[in-house]
Amino acid sequence: MQFRLVIKIYKKLGLFPASFFFRSIWSVSFFLFFLVFSLFSYGQDSSLGFVSHEGGITLIDLAKNLKLKEIVLPGSFLRGIGLSAEGKTLFVADKSSGSVLVVDIDEGKIINTIALGQNPEFLRIHPLKKTLFVSYEPDKNQSGSSNRAKIAQIDIHKEKILKEFLSGEETEAIEFSADGTKLLVSNEGENTIGIYDISSGKEIKRQSVQAIGLRPRGLKRAPFGDIYAVTFENSNKVALFDKDFSLIKEAPTASGPYGVAFDPSAKKLLILAFRDRKLQVFEVPTLKLIAEAPVGERSWHFTFSPDGKKILVASGRSNKLIVLDAVNFKELATIEGIKAPWGIVTFPPSYGSLDNP
Repeated sequence: MQFRLVIKIYKKLGLFPASFFFRSIWSVSFFLFFLVFSLFSYGQDSSLGFVSHEGGITLIDLAKNLKLKEIVLPGSFLRGIGLSAEGKTLFVADKSSGSVLVVDIDEGKIINTIALGQNPEFLRIHPLKKTLFVSYEPDKNQSGSSNRAKIAQIDIHKEKILKEFLSGEETEAIEFSADGTKLLVSNEGENTIGIYDISSGKEIKRQSVQAIGLRPRGLKRAPFGDIYAVTFENSNKVALFDKDFSLIKEAPTASGPYGVAFDPSAKKLLILAFRDRKLQVFEVPTLKLIAEAPVGERSWHFTFSPDGKKILVASGRSNKLIVLDAVNFKELATIEGIKAPWGIVTFPPSYGSLDNP
């Protein structure tokens, strides 16, 4: 399509006839340069957002702040979401079926279902893009079942479970160490952070954070090094920890902090305080509050656009996506008509509460 467009332009300029083409090396070189430049430019504004919600997935044109496509999945209630390295396949945690759905984006349909258990929620793609991790709850109806949640490690290419980690109570957020060898989770039901060796599946440490706050929910590592931010939903607090999970700094937040991510420079920390319907921006490492922006009801997750210029917020009970300017945090657009949006990721990948580049 793009090649035909280039040919049409050349015809209008009178540059396409073969007699001219071969008149000189310069003309051929110029044509090739123009073609490569055109093809390169064609892909520059093609970044997309993928929003998981009740009943399906919405694709967003990030340049135009508009819906591009709907993948309708009747009966589903989608939450955690991740994208394959090539941007062709989506993996989403479906509460309704208790599984991870594998969705082909071009075909707009489910191509595989990976059964898990009750209440699958948080899903993260490992930095190497070969595996993903998803948390789910124990079967309360099964005799002898413990209250501890599980985390499944899934092979992205084979689309099957490799191993399962026995976690804490009500496991929520999932994160990775800077070298990618450790898995970290927040256990909001017992006020701990669990740290696991990925290769062996063994728990290295379960760190109590109850002295700092209650119900640790959001957990995110800074783009550089092993500094972690944790949000405490019931204590209205955020804290920074080092690689050994020793406390560095803590600060109060608005009510109900959950989704959290550093900006690309790691100089700012952004938090969604869903009960107060706010996005709050803190300076790092001082945790001084430097900006706020209103968002809708039950806004749990957000992402930067790949160019870092926008912030997209999934506003769950407002049934919309809110687009903010990443510099002044003013509202740029609202994308309506997305039922109970939960999570959002982009392609190319960007910094957000559910993903990293």
